[in-house]
Amino acid sequence: MDVALPWELNPALHESRLVLLAQTAVDVRNKAFSEANREEGDTSWGIGCKAHERFGHALCKLADSGKHPWLTVHRDGLYLMPHIDGIAVRVYRGPADKPSQRHLEAARSEHGRRGEARQMAFSFMGQETEPDGPWFWMMAVETDVEGRALRAVFFQANEAGGTRNAWEAPVEMAPAAPAPAAPGDKPARPAKQRPAQGQPAKEGLLGRDGRPLFRAQTVPLPLVSQPS
Repeated sequence: MDVALPWELNPALHESRLVLLAQTAVDVRNKAFSEANREEGDTSWGIGCKAHERFGHALCKLADSGKHPWLTVHRDGLYLMPHIDGIAVRVYRGPADKPSQRHLEAARSEHGRRGEARQMAFSFMGQETEPDGPWFWMMAVETDVEGRALRAVFFQANEAGGTRNAWEAPVEMAPAAPAPAAPGDKPARPAKQRPAQGQPAKEGLLGRDGRPLFRAQTVPLPLVSQPS
């Protein structure tokens, strides 16, 4: 079966809109994990909760900015459902080929609450319903074993867990931030330069500013006898 692109199925699901949604989810999640301190007890569960809260906050800011009138967000406590021109898109962390029943139920409930049967159907086929439908739009954020986002995939799913028309959004991955230094850590001193073979050692001694240091030499003095 041929795979159709989201905007081919519904023009409201324009590529630029989906990329914005996906990039926001990836950036927020990876930033939350980059700020985590495992040594202080941060766990993937706690970091994931923080990422979810921040994602909802970021979406609400985008919707309230006035720059994206097509975006609305239904948020009630931990419940979060973005809409693109009224089309619900369930966002979750997990594999795109096997959404959990919990996320399918959330998509079905949102579909029933808003009565989106017409928006879910293939408009170009000229039919109101489809076999095995209704079909819901979802976005899976797939992660590595540490919980950092690797990619974002949009697809359709039905109540039975069937999936189709998967499309991976082209998002940019920020480089991982270096781990913060522990309190009290001192910066490493630069390595001392060794004198080249055959070169006097005193010429190879350098100070912190890079200037050569001179080694004090002991000069034997003649013994002078004192008159008795």
